[in-house]
Amino acid sequence: MDRPAMASVYRMRHAPATVSGVRSTGQGQADPVIRVNSLGEAVHFLANAYPNYDISGATVTCGDPSIPRLGCLEVKAVWREYGERLTRE
Repeated sequence: MDRPAMASVYRMRHAPATVSGVRSTGQGQADPVIRVNSLGEAVHFLANAYPNYDISGATVTCGDPSIPRLGCLEVKAVWREYGERLTRE
């Protein structure tokens, strides 16, 4: 993910978002339903989900069509670039 795309995610960090594809790593546990309020919270959750969850197939979808669906690698890149600033005003 290039810097301009990451900057777009940062600008839209307060936009509504959903997280899907997260799997539980516990034996016999149901896959979780992740509820987040914003794109920034979704990235924060996935960046810090290991080792409790398998996020290899996770995606973040934002309501804004200018932001593409983010996979695990894109989420990690955005988190490395912006970190906790994604969840602040």
